Amino acid sequence: MVRITGSNQPMGIHKSSGKTKKAASKSRASDRVKVSDAAGLKERAKVLLSEMPDVRLDQIEGIRDALENGSYTMNNKAIASHIVRNALSEHAWG
Repeated sequence: MVRITGSNQPMGIHKSSGKTKKAASKSRASDRVKVSDAAGLKERAKVLLSEMPDVRLDQIEGIRDALENGSYTMNNKAIASHIVRNALSEHAWG
């Protein structure tokens, strides 16, 4: 992962004199680049995957079959309620 922090000013590549380069380097002195180790990211992904619950393939196949043959029923009120509840919990009310 690459993370660049600092000013929000776009930076381009251009030729300039030595004085301009010095001024530009001073203005971007607070910019930083952080490159994460690929092995560390891989290890973190393994940990996250091990913490995930198992997939219930029998339930997934049952729902897929019901959708294909048109027998799957949904509780529209419950779905709408969950959507609204999730949206309200994600908003910062402060």
